[in-house]
Amino acid sequence: MKSNTSILDIFHIKIELHWTFIMLLLFALLISAYSGLYFFIIILLLFLMVLLHELAHSATALANGIEVKKIILFPLGGASIIDLDEVKPDLSLKIALAGPVMSIFLGLLCGIFAVIAPQIMLTQWLGAQVSIISIFQILFILNILLGIFNILPAFPLDGGRVMKSALERKHDNFTATKIAVKISNIILIIFIIFSIIYELLIPGISFAYFTFVLIWDLIIVMFIYGGAQSELGMAYITKYASNIKARNVASKDYILVNSTMKMKDLYKQILKKGTHTTLFSTFENGKLNTYTVAAKFPVSIPSNYTKQADMLNNTVNNYKVKIPYINYNAPLSKAIEKMRYEGASIMALVKNNKIVGLLNSQHIESIIALHLPLEIQKDKQKSREIPK
Repeated sequence: MKSNTSILDIFHIKIELHWTFIMLLLFALLISAYSGLYFFIIILLLFLMVLLHELAHSATALANGIEVKKIILFPLGGASIIDLDEVKPDLSLKIALAGPVMSIFLGLLCGIFAVIAPQIMLTQWLGAQVSIISIFQILFILNILLGIFNILPAFPLDGGRVMKSALERKHDNFTATKIAVKISNIILIIFIIFSIIYELLIPGISFAYFTFVLIWDLIIVMFIYGGAQSELGMAYITKYASNIKARNVASKDYILVNSTMKMKDLYKQILKKGTHTTLFSTFENGKLNTYTVAAKFPVSIPSNYTKQADMLNNTVNNYKVKIPYINYNAPLSKAIEKMRYEGASIMALVKNNKIVGLLNSQHIESIIALHLPLEIQKDKQKSREIPK
């Protein structure tokens, strides 16, 4: 299930909001209903600052000829989906540092505006005793904190990627990732311990405030830990499943149709072949796109069920849902990575602009679960046999 919502495109880069950011915006709106628009405006400004932070990463990548897939925005930062597997450590370091540098720059810029801005009150618009100066002061703090937070050596934050780039000078990508994740886990433990000690030292702190901050810190740690484990998992797949091609795990359990087929004809095909997965492709503006059909079919069609009958007389093109595709000869690790950032559970395999197979996330997980332990065991056995 996709957990992100696409909102706009900038320089052909898709910008998506993670569900946590959407929840934060809804929470801000709820508070604004009682206390004015102040908090909501601050959250919107935070969104803008995080976006500029991520655009700095993306612009640096694009300037160096590296494709940027999309940007996902979180409340505490974002993620620029960039394929860095073949990127040299020096360039990877430059891309990682671009975001924090942008945040620090924006913070200093807001700090200057906070000093020179006129003392104009915005109370009647924001519903709180707020001035232009105080807005810039808050933006100064938010950007500096965003910059500092992202340079923490916790993978996969920007600081963690800087650390990984440094490690790649002496180690391969897999080893560098493993070391970076181990260091990241230690940093997270220190972060939680320091946070608890710091809060306990605050005089007169209430239990409610202590609990709120601790829960918030745990959420931060869970996000970072989850991201690090995801990166580590992909590193294992890239290393130990590099010999598996996407075509090796392809499924033929689908119905291949064209976009003009009637839904009633598709319904008959589903009953006949016993599968509900439908694939078709179209050329749009000279570009291949692959689709599946999203529709709930009834067991039977009553003659008076007009709405359902109308649906069955439509073509499958009316119910198409775009899915990703990849060359049938691509490495399985690349297909898994693409499915992950696309938020897709299925992917079409294409050969000569024709669909020739289907990848299913559940099937892939089963293959990987069986394959990786065997390959890791072989690797350990080889390491024991090498004379020291």
